[in-house]
Amino acid sequence: MELRVDARDNRERIIDAAEALFATRGIAVPMSDVARSAGVGAATLSRRFPTKDALVDAVFARQLGWWLSAIQAAEQAEDGWQALSTLLEESCVQQAHDRACAELVVRAFLQGNTFEAERNSARTAVERIIERAQREGAASSDVRWDDVVLLIEANAGAASLTSSDPEAGARRLVGHFLRSFAAR
Repeated sequence: MELRVDARDNRERIIDAAEALFATRGIAVPMSDVARSAGVGAATLSRRFPTKDALVDAVFARQLGWWLSAIQAAEQAEDGWQALSTLLEESCVQQAHDRACAELVVRAFLQGNTFEAERNSARTAVERIIERAQREGAASSDVRWDDVVLLIEANAGAASLTSSDPEAGARRLVGHFLRSFAAR
């Protein structure tokens, strides 16, 4: 069912407000703060997003495009190790710049069940990149998808705790993981 123009505008304002608040304060922001920031009442917010999870998913759906584009670009790279390294570093730096991104990737994408098709597609593509780096002799034969998930989850935690320079922290963490992923 197509939303009326005013309902669609309210929905977009709510997502915009949530995205901005989540980025600076994390996804624990109260729904009342989102409604206030969007300039809508609590009833309007709950009509558009009956649960906090529904709002979180809507915000993440916007961000998902970045992740899928980054994976697609990595698949096109000529060198498997460079593709894997660049993808992981860019992903972790993206998380470091945006608290919501860090939390949403873990909660909505890696642990949730709303984006199952996208998660499966991303997993398959990242596994192909890992396998290519392994065939080229650059990645250790024991590196797998679960290791990438561990890095992304660790980086999300680090991003929420690092106040001085989260980007530098993300790059350092990725460097440690990549050294452990490298062929010996």
